[in-house]
Amino acid sequence: MDATLSPDVDSHLTPGTDLNVDDVPVGTMKMIKVDGHRVCLVRTADGLHAIDHACPHEGYGLTQGELDGDLVTCAWHNWKFRVTDGACVQGEEGVQTLHVAVADDGAVQVSINRPDPASRRPQLLASLRSGIEHEYTGQVARDVVRLLQADANPGELIWEAIAHGAPRAEFGWGHSIASATDCLAMVDLYEGDQRALPIVQGIMGIAETERDRPVNTLPVPSAGHESTAAAFRAAIEAERTTDAQAYVLAAIERGDGADDLRPWFTSVVSDHHLSYGHGAIYSQKAFELLDMIGWDRAATVLPHLVPTLVYGTREDKLPYMRPFMKALGGVDLDALADIAPAAGWSDDGSLLAALLGDRRTAPVEATVAALRSGASVDDVLDIVVQAVSERMLRYDVAGEFDFADDFGWLDITHGLTYANAVRWHHANAVAEGGVPSPDLLRLVLFTTFLAQWTGRHEWHTRVGERHEVEPLAADLAAYGDELQRQSLLDGTTAFIVHAHAVKMSRAAALESARSGSTLALDATARFIAAPKLERFVAATVARSIDFLNGRTQRD
Repeated sequence: MDATLSPDVDSHLTPGTDLNVDDVPVGTMKMIKVDGHRVCLVRTADGLHAIDHACPHEGYGLTQGELDGDLVTCAWHNWKFRVTDGACVQGEEGVQTLHVAVADDGAVQVSINRPDPASRRPQLLASLRSGIEHEYTGQVARDVVRLLQADANPGELIWEAIAHGAPRAEFGWGHSIASATDCLAMVDLYEGDQRALPIVQGIMGIAETERDRPVNTLPVPSAGHESTAAAFRAAIEAERTTDAQAYVLAAIERGDGADDLRPWFTSVVSDHHLSYGHGAIYSQKAFELLDMIGWDRAATVLPHLVPTLVYGTREDKLPYMRPFMKALGGVDLDALADIAPAAGWSDDGSLLAALLGDRRTAPVEATVAALRSGASVDDVLDIVVQAVSERMLRYDVAGEFDFADDFGWLDITHGLTYANAVRWHHANAVAEGGVPSPDLLRLVLFTTFLAQWTGRHEWHTRVGERHEVEPLAADLAAYGDELQRQSLLDGTTAFIVHAHAVKMSRAAALESARSGSTLALDATARFIAAPKLERFVAATVARSIDFLNGRTQRD
């Protein structure tokens, strides 16, 4: 980063200083104040130079470091700066230089440059891109604050990370880009410079997960007549990633918008129970992101989501889902879709009991019965959210460190975020004039499977007592806002745990606002505050030993 500021700025001279050039011997540094600003004055064999006194890393004073020729080394973390132009030769970013003038009588005057913030935006965006590429948290944080002060749009800043990370995601969209979407949505919870917190959290998740990965090139868009929803769906099913990406690109190129392409993705994610619901969740986040940053970025966002849908685990084909899928196969989804919901439907306890029980076919039977008795899609999803929240509140935290059980906190969070994502898919289908299609109903039923499956830990251990949570705020909306803020405060160590906390807090706030209940918020608050497994090395070693000794994983 070029640290020298623009010359067309206001200058402020040192007021009433008695400093003389002879007061700063060659090879020394001196801290002075210029208009209340701390400045490091340096005299080398070539002359007098001035740079900011604060090291951009953590703000320590540079005059307490060492001078070697024209290089100043910060004593704390060994960052090195060239005093002639402020360039950082070891570390992340450069330091600001200031103009120094020496009068004929040796009097020293230093000018502080205050450039128009808007004029620095291209320079700062270039620096931000470099910080993202190298995963320099400090540089990213400082540039984001500077850019916000220059009236940059938060979506523009998140976009820099998306543009860098989406093409580098090895298997398509992951937790980092989905989390960045929620972080961008949380910006409105903050004001002024504090808006940097959710923005930087969103950016750094991408920077961390996609660092040093190669760019995945996209195919040439397919001919327009080939680019249909049916062709896209068939390509995903056959795992023809390149073809599916080409269809999406062709549709965007011919002018298709969000309303045209959302149904494509809803249909595809309903074909299988994909990876704990991540297919539906990531599709939701992709379109929510585009709503915030603009459809003109769709050609980057959507094609790189495709590999996630192709490579996602099709859990409906695995042994543990066979009883559920056999029961689902006997349901006439077309006939079920024709049943009109009844206003005021409420669960008599049957659906909730089925989701909190352990009989594998019960979710299908109870959900179909509920829909036939007048439950709407939203009614069913409300019970799913209730069941998952109850399970979170009674989870035995000792289970986190039972390495023979591969199911824990993170898995339970998916039950809530999946339900919220399917509600989004349903809401958009209705907004586009649709009714619950067989595809959508299959997706709803998958959420009921996962809601019950989140209890598999309870099938091997005792069910803990329901943990009561002290709300973070008395008002429901304020509670939701505060919980989202809590998720951004680095209370989790591993990024994957942080990403789940962010996504769950956002989904819980939306679900609680809909239901008027704090239940989902209470569940999320407990997840954020309670002990949890945040690294997975020890657990993986334990399971590897079992695997190599012929012991199968329990379900």
